[in-house]
Amino acid sequence: MSSDPSKSATRNTNSLAWFVVVVAGVVVLAVVWGLQLSSRLDAGQNVLDGARPLFTKERVVGDRVGITMIGNVADMVDPIVDTQGGAAGEVGPLVKLVAGATGLAPADVLAALQANFPHTYHLLLAIPLDQVSAEIPGLLTFVSEHSQVGDANAVLAAVAATTPHLAQAITNLLAVTKNWRDVAGTDGVTRFDGVTPVNSVPEIRSFFEHDVVTAVETSASDFRGLDHPWPGVGLIATILTLIGSIVVVFGLVMMGLTRTKVYGPREHTLGWSVVTLVGIVVAGGVLVLGLFPRLAGGQRTIDDLRPAFVEQRLAGMEAGVGIVSNISDMADPIVDAQGGAAGEVDALVKLVAGATGLAPADVLAALQANFPHVYNLLLALPLDQVSAEIPGLLSFVADHSQLGDANAVLAAVAKNTPHLAQAITNLLVVTKGFREIPGIAPLTRFDGSPVRSIPELRDYFGKDVVPGVRAVAADYRTLDTTAPPVDLFPPLLLIVGLLVIIYGVAMLILTPAAAPRRTNRDEGVLQPT
Repeated sequence: MSSDPSKSATRNTNSLAWFVVVVAGVVVLAVVWGLQLSSRLDAGQNVLDGARPLFTKERVVGDRVGITMIGNVADMVDPIVDTQGGAAGEVGPLVKLVAGATGLAPADVLAALQANFPHTYHLLLAIPLDQVSAEIPGLLTFVSEHSQVGDANAVLAAVAATTPHLAQAITNLLAVTKNWRDVAGTDGVTRFDGVTPVNSVPEIRSFFEHDVVTAVETSASDFRGLDHPWPGVGLIATILTLIGSIVVVFGLVMMGLTRTKVYGPREHTLGWSVVTLVGIVVAGGVLVLGLFPRLAGGQRTIDDLRPAFVEQRLAGMEAGVGIVSNISDMADPIVDAQGGAAGEVDALVKLVAGATGLAPADVLAALQANFPHVYNLLLALPLDQVSAEIPGLLSFVADHSQLGDANAVLAAVAKNTPHLAQAITNLLVVTKGFREIPGIAPLTRFDGSPVRSIPELRDYFGKDVVPGVRAVAADYRTLDTTAPPVDLFPPLLLIVGLLVIIYGVAMLILTPAAAPRRTNRDEGVLQPT
């Protein structure tokens, strides 16, 4: 008995409709595999996991507080590190300013400084600091030639063993003065504008302060928005793969059923209802999960942080935290009594005296005559005593002049000797905040340990932040350089969901199902006439 042509046509129509569903699922899988979404979005998840500690609210705030303090350190050292800084050339004009204001002779001004403000007096005579560095090799050679200690390296080893805090300050001072204007490892590094070079310590400070930390602040909210809600970025490709696979399998099953008598109106309605529901789940999920704002924020984060992940800038960050470490290790022993270097000056003099056979007074005289910058720096320590003397010095000048109060004196100093004023005002901030940076209390290392002092801040940037950026750099580039942009996923998913809904509803309405299956009970029975 031949089949009903209308049923055969209906069956073919249904099969074709479900074949389209299979093709749609295959297209989804092809997009996932062809665009390597799994590897790309896995890389994105790695970036989120690796950089998550950096973007907490407390650390974003702490970064700004910390980099501001590092800026104070840079602004303190820059004028006094070398002649280019300008402060050393202003010592004479400062003396003349005070002499003119007080009516004292310049020699009397110096005598008053030495008598009443000795740490300030000696610091003024110690600068520029690169002259201290220039004298160190000669001093070591002097001791070696007048003793049985050995060569200069042996003398330095003896200094390190006897006065370790002074040795730490000396060795790091050599590195700081050598690299201040041209930090090793910064060749080719530029600011985020791609033009402004980053070579000196002040330029590195500006690079971190105005570019790196600002980029973190700008992107922090978007980063957290991308990171926290479900699903994770790394799950998006998995979800798409699962949806595509389910659609393919379901479409194949339903397409197979259309070739059998099992497929009837009920299966037809149920099948296309399932397809419509899948579309609703996809489109609704995009909206309910907030993927539009979330992934738009994710793309902004990628865009904002892109300049930071340029390889030369990563190298520049590493070089930057290296020189900051040298500065911290130089300042830590000499900034206050807790640092230990000031308490070792007498021990150093005794060490040299014992090695050379000179009396301690003769050692000091030899230092003053042959190594005056070293001599004066040793007597200026600790630096917080300079800060302690500054208010009294300003009041002294105010009390002996017509300038008015201490603020008026400081204003006159700033006008006539701006580089010295910069060094002085920032020295006050640095010595006050070196052990307890104001406003930094909420900041912690990635392991939860507190960050309070400049050395701890150095460790935070040098051992957590910059290595953390380096660790996710490769994954970030994978996420950033592979098409399409992440903010394209929500509209794509929404369009897919809407198309599936439209297609499912259309098939429910427009496509005829096969005739219902008939049973013996449904069939008519001939009755006898």
